[in-house]
Amino acid sequence: MSNATSDANKALVLAHYDAVTNRLDPDAIRAQLASDYFDHAAGKRMSAEEVIAHASAMHETFADLSAVAECLVAERDIVAGRFVWRGRHRSPWRGIAPTGRHVEFRGMTFWRIHDGKISERWAEIDFVGLERQLKD
Repeated sequence: MSNATSDANKALVLAHYDAVTNRLDPDAIRAQLASDYFDHAAGKRMSAEEVIAHASAMHETFADLSAVAECLVAERDIVAGRFVWRGRHRSPWRGIAPTGRHVEFRGMTFWRIHDGKISERWAEIDFVGLERQLKD
């Protein structure tokens, strides 16, 4: 795979984080996801509308939600990254009442790109660390 393809795949993943987390841009999300997108963390195929609904719920729960790539690597059709999310807890999350606390949590995600669209996602997000910040 050429460096241009690797760079384009990384740019797509970063644009997806921007659309899902930093700006919540439903039209961009629809354009970025393959019609057969499969989210391994959710264990199922997800439509763009389901991804948008999930993103909207996260934005409702965490004000000023943002994500930044700490490291991004691309090889063949896979992009892998380490990300940090930040926000303020403003509505219930997993049974925890709103705390108003600013939170920061990290995760690692792998994305498969096919024909210029995101076709698969594997994610390991430190929700245990997030929960600890909300309960302590």
